[in-house]
Amino acid sequence: MSLSKNLKEILELEERNTVSNAFGGLKAEGKTKSYSVAKIKDWLFAQELNDTDRVGTSLKKIKECLPTKRLHEKVVANLLRFSFLIELTNLTVGSTKMKTRWLPGLILMPQEGSFEPIQGTFKIGNDPRASSFEECCEIFIYCLNTVACKVSENELSIQELNSLLENTSVPYEFVFDYIDPKINPVHKVENIGWVLNDDIQWLIKARPIIWPSLNKQLKDKIQTKTYKTDRALTGKDKTNRAKRWEVLSDDFQHATLTECWSVERKLLTELVGFEGFPREIKEKLNDQGLLGSFNVSRCSVTLESLNFNTLLSPVVHGRSDYQVGHLYPLKRGGKHKGTNVCWQSSDGNRIQGDLTINETIELFNNIIKRKQELGDFLFDIVEEQIAQEA
Repeated sequence: MSLSKNLKEILELEERNTVSNAFGGLKAEGKTKSYSVAKIKDWLFAQELNDTDRVGTSLKKIKECLPTKRLHEKVVANLLRFSFLIELTNLTVGSTKMKTRWLPGLILMPQEGSFEPIQGTFKIGNDPRASSFEECCEIFIYCLNTVACKVSENELSIQELNSLLENTSVPYEFVFDYIDPKINPVHKVENIGWVLNDDIQWLIKARPIIWPSLNKQLKDKIQTKTYKTDRALTGKDKTNRAKRWEVLSDDFQHATLTECWSVERKLLTELVGFEGFPREIKEKLNDQGLLGSFNVSRCSVTLESLNFNTLLSPVVHGRSDYQVGHLYPLKRGGKHKGTNVCWQSSDGNRIQGDLTINETIELFNNIIKRKQELGDFLFDIVEEQIAQEA
């Protein structure tokens, strides 16, 4: 049996052993385990590679161009995850579970003219994210060959590749994305693009400098708000903490990987303008040519300056002093990208609500205008009401 056919069997076996009833299958005995990409990678590395199988040929090529076993393993694991697997929200909308892109499973899907979900099937022809094993295999081969080519031609340095893989914001992050996220089906080899753009090149250098100044709570918040969806029971996708580029492309929470990179860059850049942000970190960023010009970071609604030490403070009763906001809310048609996100104070976030930032400013302006028009008469009415209640 060829390496490709064996790979298909091992991928499917891991799904049957881990997904359980998350997508309508039989309930497994005991605690359900998570899909292990590492197990698939280890199995693949234990196989004898030869030139009679295209997967084997590509694996040999990538091994020859990478200097260390650790780097080789990380690249292969990341491309296995990208090529063959997807994380979908389970039927209870409680969490995500990883599965193959070709084995069918029940998910919550939208129905025409209603936000009430119905059970539908994730399968080829019924969901644009589904794909055959053969197509996934073509993507895997293409990605392996592309990385080997980029490294060999010095378009991607070993230092850049190592820094990216050692400082990932989400598991199995890599530099491939969909050229057109709206086509159906979306997961096919001609729709896969190499996306080593300015944002990820900036992040590759800036993450190792900025991250040590962040506590785990803040780092997790940035990564979650940047790359994962909120819990949603309405809309196209019923989702919770899924990768934004793996939800349906016409859902309001969808964003491409490259758009998510622009969000992370914006949030990290704004951190530098917070009062109390460590001076030595600014100096390191400046020495690397990563700083540029920056302003004091202010809440987009209240215009108060934002404080780094306050941001680092522990969350009390699930509430934080600062939030990540969208200038134009996603449910109003705004996009999840760097130009549309900002840090906000909790007051600013609460005041804006579902309004756009321009609508919020207009609300303030009208309040001030009415206050000026009413003048002392307004305060006389308020004082009279207070006196009567007393």
